Amino acid sequence: MNFFKKIRLIFSFYNYFVWVSVFIDAACAYTLWQHGISVYKALFWLKLFSMGASFYLVNEYRKQEYFYFYNFGFSKKSLWIITLAFDLLLFFGLMILACQLR
Repeated sequence: MNFFKKIRLIFSFYNYFVWVSVFIDAACAYTLWQHGISVYKALFWLKLFSMGASFYLVNEYRKQEYFYFYNFGFSKKSLWIITLAFDLLLFFGLMILACQLR
């Protein structure tokens, strides 16, 4: 399977919770921009909590769809590691951008 097809499959898995994640990231970036670096610790823990909630909800309500990704060679663990790492990198990028724009 080529690289772009794998990326597209990973983003189709990430699509299950991308809107909630982007909303949390944007709200955290706005809060950091408003209040400064002093609120970063609370925002980081909020992000980790929201990632845990996303993990729980997708595992609970979409567990049958893992078979689709497994047929393409992605395990449940690899899907979550890749998507949560990307989500955390997106969060850090937005936090850095919010600090620079302050």
